[in-house]
Amino acid sequence: MALINCKECGKQISDKAASCPHCGAPVNAAPAPQQAVDYQQQAKAQQKSQQKSMVKTMLFSTLISTAISFITRLFYRRI
Repeated sequence: MALINCKECGKQISDKAASCPHCGAPVNAAPAPQQAVDYQQQAKAQQKSQQKSMVKTMLFSTLISTAISFITRLFYRRI
């Protein structure tokens, strides 16, 4: 355990303290558990967005290849 100076009031406090006992300022800059959940939710939302983009790309490429196949068949029937 070491003593550090509070960033707000400048008094010495323990580095293990969650907040300054004099002024109440938070000591550790560790993210709160709620923030960690927010990061997980953001990651899930980004993953869903990527999956939607992949499905759209696959559908578009299928449509294009089907159209090319259809046009090719029409062209070769007329020759």
